[in-house]
Amino acid sequence: MKKFVVVLSLPLLLSACAYFQKNPDAGEPVTDTTTQRSVDDVVACLTQLANKHNASFKSTAIPQGQMLDFGDSNVIKVRSDAGATTYRFYAGKRHVSNLWIEAAAKTCAP
Repeated sequence: MKKFVVVLSLPLLLSACAYFQKNPDAGEPVTDTTTQRSVDDVVACLTQLANKHNASFKSTAIPQGQMLDFGDSNVIKVRSDAGATTYRFYAGKRHVSNLWIEAAAKTCAP
């Protein structure tokens, strides 16, 4: 009987382990958006939004673009490639103060 209970509880244990492997606090893992706006326009728009929300960030040059790090693993990379600008958002830890970052692509990289 004990072996039977162990066998039946194994799938439940595995699904519980899989649940805790996920970060429920993170948004979508990676969001790509392609826009016809230039890298400088998109970065200027993001800077304006960050100032509006009193958010600090660190900007770093990357090949063909810029990377903006908003802390807590929230990173946006804006690159120009083959005539189009790619906006990539890497979601990190979510707070009420940084939820605007997830919707920034709709405003800055339509």
